[in-house]
Amino acid sequence: MKQIFILVSLVLFSCASRKVNKEVIKKDSLVQIETKTEIKEETNIAIKNDILIDEFTITPLDSLKYIVINGISYKNVVLRYKKVKDNSLHIEKKIVSKNEHKKETIKTSVKSFKKQIDKKANYFIYLWLLLIPLFFLIRHQIIKRLLI
Repeated sequence: MKQIFILVSLVLFSCASRKVNKEVIKKDSLVQIETKTEIKEETNIAIKNDILIDEFTITPLDSLKYIVINGISYKNVVLRYKKVKDNSLHIEKKIVSKNEHKKETIKTSVKSFKKQIDKKANYFIYLWLLLIPLFFLIRHQIIKRLLI
């Protein structure tokens, strides 16, 4: 009888509670960078032509006589001198400007999964099952007393 009582008390008073706390957090992030580049190019060209032409002609009054110029004697000639002085300017200004715009987009998504189980044992159902052996035990005791 004592053995049955110890067995019944162990079944009824055992620890059967269960706690599970599970938490999963996933964090995904997507970074997107857009770069927009503008290049402006300005060219200014200035051409300034400054040409000086110095031209003169020497003709003798009498073409049968000699002409002496700078220690050189000439007969029956027409001398022409032409000096060209070129002071042309070619100015080119080139301006390059670069504008760069960066745009950064960050998208984050957080997925969380939380699992929480808090299970408490209910052993009162087993009390009905214990009544069956008790019933047979009491019945057996009653039958024994009647037979004696």
